[in-house]
Amino acid sequence: MRQQLSFSLFTDFENFSAFKPAPRHGASATTLFDQLEAWSGALKPLRA
Repeated sequence: MRQQLSFSLFTDFENFSAFKPAPRHGASATTLFDQLEAWSGALKPLRA
């Protein structure tokens, strides 16, 4: 997988405990999950 996400304690966590990612991560997260689905589908025959 090529896409990566980096989260910051200062901008992506409320009170340093509740995970609330910034809206700027939306497009990157979509790309990451699309790649994850593609890889999991490609590797499915190997798991069988």
